[in-house]
Amino acid sequence: MKFDTSRFPLVFLMEPEQAQTAEPMETVEAQLTALLDRGERFVLLTDHLPGDHVEESHEERKERALFFKRNKDRMKQLCGGIVFITGDRTVSTAIRLAAQGAGKVLGLGFAFVPSADEAQGEAMRLLASA
Repeated sequence: MKFDTSRFPLVFLMEPEQAQTAEPMETVEAQLTALLDRGERFVLLTDHLPGDHVEESHEERKERALFFKRNKDRMKQLCGGIVFITGDRTVSTAIRLAAQGAGKVLGLGFAFVPSADEAQGEAMRLLASA
């Protein structure tokens, strides 16, 4: 995943282009740390739903969980939430509940919207509600 901060405070999570894979890519954790180090509020937007990346190993999931545990307070302070752009996909109740549970643990708002336009509107609402 690559973080696109060109429309900050809206931060888009996207798959890197194939042409960019020749360059070493920072880990998600390193990119998120850099984002938190800015000290400014932001919202994450993505079209990847929870569970889309099943190739992640147990060790990688463990490392990510530890990262969020170490950075929970900064995430709660600076990240207004995560907006998932679903398109025409149906999001199961199980995924919504899992995201809601993760949001409560991290102190973040989670939203599922069908379009990029709605995602930007929801992101601005999340920023304003803090």
